Amino acid sequence: MNGLSRLLTGTATLAVLTFITGCGPELPPIGEVTGLVTQDGKPVEGVALEFVPTEGGRPSMAVTDSEGRYSAMFTADTDGALVGKHSIRYEINGPAAPMPASPDAEFIPTSKKPDMGGKTKIEPSEVEVVDGSNEINFEFVAG
Repeated sequence: MNGLSRLLTGTATLAVLTFITGCGPELPPIGEVTGLVTQDGKPVEGVALEFVPTEGGRPSMAVTDSEGRYSAMFTADTDGALVGKHSIRYEINGPAAPMPASPDAEFIPTSKKPDMGGKTKIEPSEVEVVDGSNEINFEFVAG
């Protein structure tokens, strides 16, 4: 193999590697969000939380486990929520739709609240996600 062939082979290999590693949508700034959902100090299982960015953008979802713990998901493959302020919506017994894998995929958000006689709400109802780790706990309270 002469020098020109090696140069062309090396350039082609570099171009292929750049293309492969550069594929896929670039994600916006995301912060990791975890926490606990309680009512009267006890964990609440099966609460779907939706973190809706107030400045627009893709919402994130989370569902509490048997210990009331959750971890927000931006997509099925990406943990977290957009950095910024969010309003919180919730539903008992899980999300209305599965998380799409791509941040560009259509997403049907939840908007139902549980029937608790109109006397219970979740606090806080608005949160701010920062870059890095965020522990945000929620409480169902009389409202």
